[in-house]
Amino acid sequence: MKKTACILLISLFILPLSHSGNTLFSHESQVVKPKDDIKKMFEKGLYTEIIEEYGNTPRTSSAEELSYVAESYIRLNDFPNASRYADMAIQKDAKSARALYVKGSISSANGNHTQGITDIQKAISLAPKQAEYYTGLGDIYFAQDDYTKALTNYRKAVNLPNPSEKAFYMIGAVYANQDNVKQALDTFYVAKSKIEKDKELYVTVLNNIGKIEFDNKNYKDASEAYRELTEYFPDDYYSLEKLVECYNALGYYSRADVSKARLYTAYEQGELWNTSIADMFCVDHFTVADRDVSAYERFEVSPCRTITKYIFYVADKDGRIDSTITLEFTPAEEEGKSGRFDPVMQKGADKYGFNVVYDGNLAYTTLQSVVKDIIDGKVDPKPYVK
Repeated sequence: MKKTACILLISLFILPLSHSGNTLFSHESQVVKPKDDIKKMFEKGLYTEIIEEYGNTPRTSSAEELSYVAESYIRLNDFPNASRYADMAIQKDAKSARALYVKGSISSANGNHTQGITDIQKAISLAPKQAEYYTGLGDIYFAQDDYTKALTNYRKAVNLPNPSEKAFYMIGAVYANQDNVKQALDTFYVAKSKIEKDKELYVTVLNNIGKIEFDNKNYKDASEAYRELTEYFPDDYYSLEKLVECYNALGYYSRADVSKARLYTAYEQGELWNTSIADMFCVDHFTVADRDVSAYERFEVSPCRTITKYIFYVADKDGRIDSTITLEFTPAEEEGKSGRFDPVMQKGADKYGFNVVYDGNLAYTTLQSVVKDIIDGKVDPKPYVK
């Protein structure tokens, strides 16, 4: 689980995250007054505007303003310019805590963790109540897998008068990377309750909660996290897919159908072409005896030819795919009829059919029962004939 437990783990120095190509703040909609406080501009994500307003006048800009210019370049992934403006800030004021913090962050991001630690420790000595400086120091230790020191600094960051929202999340990230899933989950819930300003970080926390709860088969709690994610981002198709899985597992089939309908609409509008669900999406996970089954539904709809509509991957107790069961849909020849489903099983090099067909209008729950009977051996197979 180490290194992979925290999905969408935020970049240690570059925030905020993007999600499905969207951001929660629209740069174009922000109206910036010439005298708008630079800190407020930075919090709004107006990095280009900061660079244009303050970066072009380095002689008249203060060390703190130049530090924000450097940070803006970090957020825009331009580290050479970030380093240049951080150096300018330190030259202007060698005791600027923010300039030292930014310089330390840049050094660490470039792989010089020792210098990064030194610079940020200097920043902390100058401004010991700045929570983000402790968070930045914790990030460096986290990047080096020194979780004890990382945790110490994150805890300091959340116990200051103006605590760091990111640090609440990173405490959970530490526990997750130590394989302490329960404590990680508990901490992510704490982070969820504490994060108010950084909405993208809030989304990251929701993703982690959703994944851990889902992996623990706590589908109700997982569905709450994924539902909230889809409210933030209606085009978060991954979370919509997980909602379908959660609702089917809970027996909330009408809710699953609503989420499926949204996925089908996205498919028809061409919005899934470059995604992992461009052709099909997962609808369910269930067990039959000692075998785990993952069910997928294909988007394709054909009015005139046979297509594979459902695919069920059957894994043995060791997690290896033992067989694959598909439901082939054949449209009715007469208009107004429902068509039919023919189950087919592939097991190794052998392919089998069955002496049964099913109505094409059957609900997924009934189709799931059909597959369970096949896996249980309640339906006799025969050599496949197309």
